[in-house]
Amino acid sequence: MKHFWTLRENIPEGYGYGQFSAAHFIWLAVSALFVAVTAIVYKGADPESRILILRIIAGALLISEVIKMIVIRITAPDLVLEYLPLELCSFAGYSIILDSIWPANTFLPQMMLTLFLPAAIMAVLFPTTSSLPAISYYTFHSFFFHDLIIAYIIARFASGEITVTYAGVWSSILKCICLAAVMYVIDVIFERNFMFLRVTYDNPMLEVIWKKTGGGFAYTAGLVCFCAVMIHVFF
Repeated sequence: MKHFWTLRENIPEGYGYGQFSAAHFIWLAVSALFVAVTAIVYKGADPESRILILRIIAGALLISEVIKMIVIRITAPDLVLEYLPLELCSFAGYSIILDSIWPANTFLPQMMLTLFLPAAIMAVLFPTTSSLPAISYYTFHSFFFHDLIIAYIIARFASGEITVTYAGVWSSILKCICLAAVMYVIDVIFERNFMFLRVTYDNPMLEVIWKKTGGGFAYTAGLVCFCAVMIHVFF
């Protein structure tokens, strides 16, 4: 518990739970159980209860991000700007909040299924918190946040509320490219790394892309191409 509130930038080596370790598999099992239970409960719920479930998940996502930023502001104020909620899964959270308010919209559902769901699943399979203890605030937050995203989207899909077309796949890819372009400009101007567009942060999957492309802008382009491939895989 010594490093319960420590960010990965400040933690000594040797404290991480590691990639695909026993602790990681336990977290994955808990995630799978949470998603499955949420989807089953949602599928059996009446329309009014479904709306309530969606909005509870959306509210939990919003509150968890606010709490995270408060914790960082208190424990590591010099790193606040590094952790602004401008990652791909942060945008997934924003989309879920809007979708929960307006479930009948047609703009968000396919993008959530083909873009944000793969991103959230990759985030739990290749967590950036693997250098932290398995029992730490940021490990808890990471799995909780991404589990909520996965559960929300899977629940709606399993209940037949989200259908996907191949045209929707390319629409998601176009939205991904536009979002990446905007965030890349922000990253370059302010020397940040939102959406991992410039640095891998030792993420195993991103390290593979970095090594194959040689880094730099080629890495960014390779990451976008990887996202396009994953969108097709999930389709």
